[in-house]
Amino acid sequence: MRLTPVIGGQRSTSETVPRPQREPIFTELAEQWETDGRLVPGRADEEWTILARRFPWPGH
Repeated sequence: MRLTPVIGGQRSTSETVPRPQREPIFTELAEQWETDGRLVPGRADEEWTILARRFPWPGH
């Protein structure tokens, strides 16, 4: 089975089309989630980063 890339799937780092601004309701929701200590999609999760760096088997 051969996979083919999706047209337009790769973008260069010098995009000429501006990205749309986030809707205020989503920005407010993300801020509320952060205030409540919840995870916010698209933002770094420090706890996951720490867990992912650990060796999976203790004592090795």
